[in-house]
Amino acid sequence: MKEETTTNTGTPQVETEQNIHKYLFFSLDNVEYGVEISMVQEIITMEAVSPIPSTLPFCKGVINIRGSVVPVLDLRIKLGKEPCEYTDIACIIVLEIKDERIGVIVEQIRDVIEISDGMLMPSPVDTNNAEQKCASSSIVEIDGNVKQILDIDRVFGFDEEETEEQ
Repeated sequence: MKEETTTNTGTPQVETEQNIHKYLFFSLDNVEYGVEISMVQEIITMEAVSPIPSTLPFCKGVINIRGSVVPVLDLRIKLGKEPCEYTDIACIIVLEIKDERIGVIVEQIRDVIEISDGMLMPSPVDTNNAEQKCASSSIVEIDGNVKQILDIDRVFGFDEEETEEQ
């Protein structure tokens, strides 16, 4: 949407309105990551997870949320980081991705921040390399701190499913 305003000299000036999105930021291994808030269903305190045998190391098991069974993944391990003992500030973020609910364990919730499209910069890692997929789709600098926006579809392989279907 474009809005026309007038400058001090009376000349019309056209301003372009940028899309603004809200992101939930959390930390893993002292790095801040964000996901679009529209994907977040809820945030729950860390609770016991029922393990499922013979699953991948990042698959911690399932939890029951109001009668619904939700798989829980350790995002730290999924991103290739070493496992850790979680503290009492760790929590599970329940995301809805392509009509699927997934719980992800994170070390700490940081903030919800509104970010305009113009503030986002492409991730500096080459994401076209098939062997090394970058977990972040873009980065943003806020108050001198670099934060990464996770590409959730890529992290959890949903983009691969679409490629296989085509």
